[in-house]
Amino acid sequence: MVEALKIKDLKYSYGEINALNGVNLSLYEGEILSVLGPNGSGKTTLLKVISGILHNYKGSARLYGREISGYSIKELAKLVSYIPQEFSPAFDLKCETIVFFGRNPHIANFKGFGIEDYRIVRESMDKADILDFKDRLFRTLSGGERQRVIIAKAIAQKGKLMLLDEFTSHLDPGHSQKLMELVKTMIKEEGITAINIAHDVNQAVNISDRLAFLKDGRILAIGNAEEVLSESLIEEVYEARSSIIENPLTKKPLVVFY
Repeated sequence: MVEALKIKDLKYSYGEINALNGVNLSLYEGEILSVLGPNGSGKTTLLKVISGILHNYKGSARLYGREISGYSIKELAKLVSYIPQEFSPAFDLKCETIVFFGRNPHIANFKGFGIEDYRIVRESMDKADILDFKDRLFRTLSGGERQRVIIAKAIAQKGKLMLLDEFTSHLDPGHSQKLMELVKTMIKEEGITAINIAHDVNQAVNISDRLAFLKDGRILAIGNAEEVLSESLIEEVYEARSSIIENPLTKKPLVVFY
């Protein structure tokens, strides 16, 4: 397996507040890794380091063998795409225009979009099932439709690593489930590597190849669900009581909180 991301003894502080306290993890090409943990555990900080937003970290974070802090903004934009919880453009734009944003890192200076960019954008919108409202204004869409536009933008970007930041947290269970399945299918079809920041343990089990549990800036456990999930781990991470049973539909572990 090709190692896409290697993080070793990663530390980051906001003044006197230590957000990451020696994180170690590897991510392999084509893998979906979900990072879980309580609020304030360091999940968002970890994504910001990987996406290049935060530079002055300690330790090592290497993307395809190169330190992330050594990439330029444009170089990282060609490799890493990001799907946030919410996306609020400063101006009300058409959906197709927003998807075209995903092609910006690939455009040479003073040149416009070419035939290949138009093909990729249309193909991405088709995969995300948003062609029917490509000319609608973004603000007129529902929450689930907006997230599908952002997914299409991320796919059009053609990055190797996709970062998902609790991107279904504002959606009802039905839309959340559909979007998770859509993203999982598209990630596997496109051969993308992904890190999914999640709160819902069972949803993460269904979409992920491996899980990583983060608390107080440290990885407490990492591995596939069958290896790492236990009542004692859930209590340590979330301070909650639970029972681990087999999901009768998927045969995967199911966490029941009580």
